[in-house]
Order: sequence, then structure tokens, then C-alpha cells
Amino acid sequence: MSRLPMRVTTMVMSAFALVGCASVATPRTAPYAVRAEAPKLGNEVSGTELTASGATTLYDALVRTRRQYFAARGATSMLLPSPDAILVFRAGMLMGEINVLKMLRPADVRVVRRLSAVDTYYKYGKHVSVGGLEIELVNE
Repeated sequence: MSRLPMRVTTMVMSAFALVGCASVATPRTAPYAVRAEAPKLGNEVSGTELTASGATTLYDALVRTRRQYFAARGATSMLLPSPDAILVFRAGMLMGEINVLKMLRPADVRVVRRLSAVDTYYKYGKHVSVGGLEIELVNE
């Protein structure tokens, strides 16, 4: 009988401790304050992030922000490099290979998506072992 109140008080004290720690851990900011976003590591990079990199070409901006887009994939890629080049798509059509990225400015791009080899095949019908990049321009 005497253990029930002890358990209840322990649970209540634990709850108060968790609430207290949570209120200390999250800083209170003004409602109009904007928090800085952490860099995205997914398959998509925005045009604002590319422009903020300070690069003059889209290729240089992608190398600075998403170097892993150009990394070879797979265990055998160390011994046998892929004969395929990354394909670049825009507005549902093939633009070319990586050289196309050197002709575009980061300010003209809304978003760049990295496509896997499977996505490239199912979306565009192109069989390439390294995948592709899909570009949306600002004026589209």
C-alpha cells in the first residue's frame, strides 16, 4: 500500500522534470524571428542554396553543395568505373550530360533533383547505371 503513493509521486516528478528540461532545451524566440535551416542532404537542392554557394556555374554550385551527386556508386565502381555519364533532364526531355551544367547559372535554377538509375529508367526511359539530374528553371 505504501508503494503506490511512492510510484505516483515518482511518475509525477519525472513528468515535471521532463517538462522542465524540454522548456530549457527549446529557446524562446519572438514569433517573427526566422530560424536558419540546416543544409538539406536529400535528393533535392533549391536554387537559393545554389545561388548562396557563390559559384558562377550550376556545375560548380552542385559540386560545392552536393558533392555526393557526382560520386560513383557501388562496390565495383572502384575497380571498374562506370562507362555511363550522369544524364541531365529538363522539362521532361534529355538536355545532355554533365557538360550542360557548366552552361547554366545557379540563379536561373529553381530546384535540382538527383535521380537514381531506376528513377531515370522509369521516368524517362533511359538506361544509365549512374542515374541522372532533373532541373527546373525559374521561368518554367
